[in-house]
Amino acid sequence: MKHLFIILICLFAYSSTQVQAAKPEKAYDAPDQAVWHAPSKTWFVSNLGGGISLAKDSYGWITQTDEKGNIIHPFWLGLEEGMHAPSGMTITDKYLYVCDREGVHEIDIAKRKITNFYPLPGGEFINDIAMASNGDLYISDFFGNKIYKLPASTRVAEVWLETEKLEAPDGLYMDNDKLIVASWGVLTKPGSFDTSKLGNLSSIDLKTKKITTLIKEVGNLEGITKAGKYYYITDWAAGKLLKVDPKKKTVVDLITGLSHPTDPDFSAELNTLAFPQHGTDQVLFIKLEK
Repeated sequence: MKHLFIILICLFAYSSTQVQAAKPEKAYDAPDQAVWHAPSKTWFVSNLGGGISLAKDSYGWITQTDEKGNIIHPFWLGLEEGMHAPSGMTITDKYLYVCDREGVHEIDIAKRKITNFYPLPGGEFINDIAMASNGDLYISDFFGNKIYKLPASTRVAEVWLETEKLEAPDGLYMDNDKLIVASWGVLTKPGSFDTSKLGNLSSIDLKTKKITTLIKEVGNLEGITKAGKYYYITDWAAGKLLKVDPKKKTVVDLITGLSHPTDPDFSAELNTLAFPQHGTDQVLFIKLEK
């Protein structure tokens, strides 16, 4: 019995060491989306955790920064709550909605607490999220070529649209009654990120579900936001921030040489665009010209 007791102590010590070693050493680890919260004048940044990992490993979190990007809470929420790989987010004054591997977290910002989790049955790669003016949530499923809907009245998931025409839908942005979709492209095989055709920028009518291609074959598009009349879109593979005029159908390489840029957000209050980079574990803040 004495020998067994010693062995158990050794095993416990080893296990404790392993847990401590697994704790994050830095605030950003594959940061995926930045969103601005005007009431608190802070940014929230989702982190996949463990590098560019989509594993269901309970190793993802949200970081909070001040308006200049200085970190306030490196691990604001997620680690203790078991978030796997939080990615796309959308925000209201009260709530932060966060995509994760199996659904969407609803977070009460003031209470710093997850108040609901909305599962998305059958989701293959839950990616980004956008909110309509009536509170309905729309979520992209990259590998599933689907867009889910969480109606404001029930928050019970439904497959709102499923078609190969979505071409691996990635970034979402709600522009009045149109859902703007930045697609990755036509995948060469299921579960891969290689494409035989670059992704389109498309608009979907919320009432009719009609898909209108705004610009064809723009890139391997990751995230999208809007400032003024322009869409700002990241091309993850090419390492670019694109400035797109949807009316003139023009695409300008605003910034090149980036390292896997991800989902952007725009703060009108600061006139600032923020977006993370997977490749450098950074969040960039860009003042736009007025």
